[in-house]
Amino acid sequence: MRAAALLVISAFILSCTSPKPPEGKVLIEFWDFPRLPEIKEWQEKLVADYNRDHPDVFVKLTRLSWAKGSERLDIAAFSGRPPDVAGGVFKVKYVESGLLAPLDKYLDEETEPSSDESFRFDIYPGDLRNVQWRGKAYAFPWYREGFVLILNRDLFEERGVPLPKGGAWSWEEFLASMHKLTFDRDGDGKIDVYGIGFNTGKEKWEAYPFLFGEGMQILSEDGRRCIIDSPETRRGIARLLQMEYDEKVSLPGAGGIQDDTTWTMFTGPQRQLAVTSQGLWAVQSVKDQNKKREESIAEGKDQGALPPPLRVSIALFPRMPGQPQRMASYGVGSLMVFNRPSDPKRTEAAARFARHLTLEAGQAINKEAGLFPVRKAYGNLYDGDPDFAVIAPYTIESITPPIHPAWQQLDQVIGEQLQLILLKETSLDSGVEKMQKRCQIVLDDYWASADAENHH
Repeated sequence: MRAAALLVISAFILSCTSPKPPEGKVLIEFWDFPRLPEIKEWQEKLVADYNRDHPDVFVKLTRLSWAKGSERLDIAAFSGRPPDVAGGVFKVKYVESGLLAPLDKYLDEETEPSSDESFRFDIYPGDLRNVQWRGKAYAFPWYREGFVLILNRDLFEERGVPLPKGGAWSWEEFLASMHKLTFDRDGDGKIDVYGIGFNTGKEKWEAYPFLFGEGMQILSEDGRRCIIDSPETRRGIARLLQMEYDEKVSLPGAGGIQDDTTWTMFTGPQRQLAVTSQGLWAVQSVKDQNKKREESIAEGKDQGALPPPLRVSIALFPRMPGQPQRMASYGVGSLMVFNRPSDPKRTEAAARFARHLTLEAGQAINKEAGLFPVRKAYGNLYDGDPDFAVIAPYTIESITPPIHPAWQQLDQVIGEQLQLILLKETSLDSGVEKMQKRCQIVLDDYWASADAENHH
């Protein structure tokens, strides 16, 4: 058993060993997650061009997996073998461990040699806040995500349900539409198609826009107090319970459904969901699926394995009674630069490359993924697109996960209790009370440790 464990550790250490760059070049190890085909192709070309145009550096791109990539990055970072640049959502825990390079000096440089404006003032304030901790920036923002409702237009037409006017609807309008879109297609007395489906759990925010729509807040402004136990939180969760158990318009089992189940029910051949809650990435994913089917037909291949084309529209989450329209987001996609105090030349080269990929070269390409630019100079990439025109104004100040070193622990606590409430394994009141209590314990533990360290 011990020998097997040593083999695993040895294999991991070998996998993290930095490759040797060509003679005389500075190595930049760039780790990133999978991207949609258009972004992947652009990114790989940009790396090749950057290597050609910068003869003093060598960028090596490594793809992480969605399943284990975050874990691999954590292990590499905390074992002292991080990459130089890593894509993903900014992680404050890396800053707290002294692993990331501060990047403010790169943001304060001019956007163009002849410009008087720096990158800092061309970035939307909300996007900049998403890569800062205690007033300093530790990642380059790249794109802005957002949660939307994706609608199956064919099912709306089949049931005679109009699309929400301007992509917006009240709670009452939304609920009325979901009732019409929930039905027994084959007449066997069982529901075959549901109005909406969503997932819950750790790092799954698909249901949260309903809660934020009621005004839920998670942390106090100073990050020391959990404030999730509120009437707003309870009203939001009650909406989820109402949809599943009272109105019976949402896919049953939202407290335990796997991601692929919900997505397959929406995009698969049976088309069992009229509406799904997803990140903006899903819009482009549908387009790619349709394109593959068209290519298969053109090549005369068997079409049986591919579902029919899926026509979709985008809508906002319903506006709750007495509340303004709100939007939620996983946050800002960014590139983090790991600090190498013993090799400042390498850190500098990595920072220059990361800024080039995000702020200098990578804003217009976001359109290919259905994402929004973080630089004001690029305006609205979707001018003339009726779907994206609806959501564009709300993405700028969308509600994102709190920037806090303990966020992953907090997210797990909140996600677990929400699942238990939706599965009716605990009551709404008890579940929210436990969220509050356990989150506060996490915060107290973190701040006790942080304050003690600062004191010394």
